[in-house]
Amino acid sequence: MAIEAASFIVLEDGTRTKYLPTSGFNYLTAGQPVSLNSAGQLVAATATSKVYGICKLDSNQFDDFAFGEFGAFGSGQLTVINQGILLLAQSIYNEIEVNSSTTTSLAPTTIKIYDDSQVYNVGDELYVDVNGLISNVNTAGKQSLLGKCVSTPAQNGGFLEVEVNCTLPTTTAAKLA
Repeated sequence: MAIEAASFIVLEDGTRTKYLPTSGFNYLTAGQPVSLNSAGQLVAATATSKVYGICKLDSNQFDDFAFGEFGAFGSGQLTVINQGILLLAQSIYNEIEVNSSTTTSLAPTTIKIYDDSQVYNVGDELYVDVNGLISNVNTAGKQSLLGKCVSTPAQNGGFLEVEVNCTLPTTTAAKLA
């Protein structure tokens, strides 16, 4: 799982519906930044959109708490964390043990949540970058402000501790530093 918020107090919104495209595949992973489309539905955040919050649950083909197995049924609503402190990590799915003498093993699927190629410092402003990942680099401006870095991940990955504060207007980005 990409998000660990069990020991923190957070502000959540659990009444939002996930946007379902008529064609193609749309997934939202726990820990992924989300925005609202013009109909008020949850979509993946981009570098040019205002971030609404962090998706708390998975809604994808690997692990779908919102819709049930493989998205076949359910409410279609997701819980979104709008404010609080979270530990975020990359999501790894299909990580199972196999008997290599009798079974062909498939590589686990990793869905990145934050840009692990960046060096993070405590207090860095965090945005959604051009790849849809949480990063301290935002080439599109300051529209996608997410919050700030509370603690940095280990060299080889691990948890990025983030103070999420999506309720602030983008003009107050400098006040978070």
